[in-house]
Amino acid sequence: MLQSVREELEALGNILVTDGDDEDTLIRAVADAELIVICYAKITRKVIQSGKKLKAILKWGVGVDSIDMEAATEYGLPVCHCPAYGSGTIADHAFAMLIALARKLVPVVNATRRSGWIWPDHSRKWAGVDLEGKVVGLVGFGRIARKMARRCFGFGMKVFAYDPVCASIPQELGFVKRTNLEALLRKSDFVSLHALLNSETHHIIGAEELDLMKPSAFVINTARGALLHEPSLLAALKDRRIAGAAVDVFESEPLEPNHPFFDLDNVLITPHFAYYTEEADGRLDRECLYSARRILNGDPLVNVKNGDMLETNGKSMNCLPYGELPYSLDD
Repeated sequence: MLQSVREELEALGNILVTDGDDEDTLIRAVADAELIVICYAKITRKVIQSGKKLKAILKWGVGVDSIDMEAATEYGLPVCHCPAYGSGTIADHAFAMLIALARKLVPVVNATRRSGWIWPDHSRKWAGVDLEGKVVGLVGFGRIARKMARRCFGFGMKVFAYDPVCASIPQELGFVKRTNLEALLRKSDFVSLHALLNSETHHIIGAEELDLMKPSAFVINTARGALLHEPSLLAALKDRRIAGAAVDVFESEPLEPNHPFFDLDNVLITPHFAYYTEEADGRLDRECLYSARRILNGDPLVNVKNGDMLETNGKSMNCLPYGELPYSLDD
């Protein structure tokens, strides 16, 4: 966290940093709290019930799947998050993974370090593939996927998207073609996951879906680990039923040192770092501070994830339209 942001947060009130994120620790911590700010911690119904003075829950990041949204809504608590800070940053990481898979960069670098030099041979073991003309399929078509689409199109790729809740493709992204999930999986050379995690998208890519993909295709996940059924992915990679995968997020984090992914030469792993650059980190700090200030000062809230549900339950919400930020994150 930027020191200046820390100082501004401290000016808003007393800050309690817990020494753990287990349920019992959080229950004790929220007893007198007006605001919970979380990154990875799970906010359960019991934690929410214990926060008698809570005004809101604020996610220091984008995904809110670790928060019991039903309980928060039931207790009239807005759940705010920070969706604007890192869309391009995460798309950069996903696209970097795509290039690395296409050109086998990690195994080539590792082999060169081991051997001093490697040569092309008849087995074509180290031969990569071109991007121009290849098909990329985007599962989910929100902020990050739209940034990813632009990067792929700039490299001459054909872009298809599947998103059951996306009503239309923006006019400026007219090069993207909507399709259903089965068709996307069958035609794509690269499948990049960008969907929100919910009951409908949990394990949206499992054994049946992987079997639809080309043997030469790759899958990339920088969204949420549980979008992919990991045992099915492992089996497909071991059997070479797909060419490879690049994974930044996992169902259980951190990965255990003996996780089977580490034994495979056709999977590229990063430790949930897609969001992590100097610039994005600063924007996240400022976006979170801005939201915290509005919550504690009683100003109209921004990016309330459960705003519609709260209003449906009869709670009058004082908030700006979702996604609207009346300031620049780069200021």
